[in-house]
Amino acid sequence: MRILVLLFFAAILTACQSLYQSSERKVMVAEEVGFSLLSSVPFEDGLRLTQSATAEYNNESHDLIFQTEIRQGNLAMVGLTPTGTRLFTIILKQGEITAEGLSAIVENIKPDYLLADLQLSLWPAAEIQQALSGGKIITAPSGQRLITRNNQPIIQIEYSQQPAYEGTIRFNHLERGYSLYIEPLSIETIDQPFPENSNNDL
Repeated sequence: MRILVLLFFAAILTACQSLYQSSERKVMVAEEVGFSLLSSVPFEDGLRLTQSATAEYNNESHDLIFQTEIRQGNLAMVGLTPTGTRLFTIILKQGEITAEGLSAIVENIKPDYLLADLQLSLWPAAEIQQALSGGKIITAPSGQRLITRNNQPIIQIEYSQQPAYEGTIRFNHLERGYSLYIEPLSIETIDQPFPENSNNDL
């Protein structure tokens, strides 16, 4: 995410496209803390979300639009500029991560980190704990989440309401020094599986 912010404007200026593929599901979300991306869908029906996001890093702030579709073990995320320019598409399907988009972003970030941030924010705490190694998730009565290592907080996630995707989310990575402020623009439930051999272009 921190590299995404730094490369935001550079990506807009280049038309080169890149493709990223990986079958590695474990993401190092912090030093010595791993998270295995989850294939489960924690919602009764699937979800299609459009969210605005403000990303902050190193005293810089940039706005993005995320379009995310989650259903039956498959996840697709599209990142757009506020004017609608597509920056990247990330798909997690059958254990394979595929990403394509502007090379200044796709070649310099790991799309699995974005997927990990999403799941740490929205998936049930019990499922996250099973997928964490070297860390622990703590949920406060207010719904706030902390990811800790040796009892020290490394990621802090705050919610305005529950379900979390219906309100604002503040994601702070205390170790890596970046934050996301996410607001919902539209929410739809979906109950249809991805078509076979579909890349789900959203």
